[in-house]
Formats: sequence, structure tokens, C-alpha cells
Amino acid sequence: MGALQPMHLIVMLVPLVLLLGFVVWIAALVDAIRAPDDAYFRAGTKLIWVLVIVFTGWIGGLIYWVVGRPRVAS
Repeated sequence: MGALQPMHLIVMLVPLVLLLGFVVWIAALVDAIRAPDDAYFRAGTKLIWVLVIVFTGWIGGLIYWVVGRPRVAS
């Protein structure tokens, strides 16, 4: 038992990264679906964002958080 081998580190990190991507994907999808109206989105419509998130996975979720997430009501 000594220091972690590079392969062991990869085996431990890959599931963590996959889980993080899945969480981003689900959170973006839920957030897009729960928006009350298309007017809240900074760009696009609810249907477009849901389709983008569903078909592009976690990458679409990240794009949604950066570009399309609804404005916060003040």
C-alpha cells in the first residue's frame, strides 16, 4: 500500500465526473421545465432549451446555465 497509482486515481475520478455531469444535466432540465413562461428566458423558448438539454446532455446543461437560464425576478 503506498501512494495512489495513476490508474487508481483515474478509476476513482471518472465516476465522480460522470455523476457531476448527470447532476448538471438533471438540474438544468428541471430548471428549464419549471420556468413559468418563455418570456423569462434570456434567449430562446422553453421548448428549445428542453430539447437542447435533452439531446446534448451535460454540455447542453452547461450551455443552458451560461446562455439561457431565466432571469431572476426582482
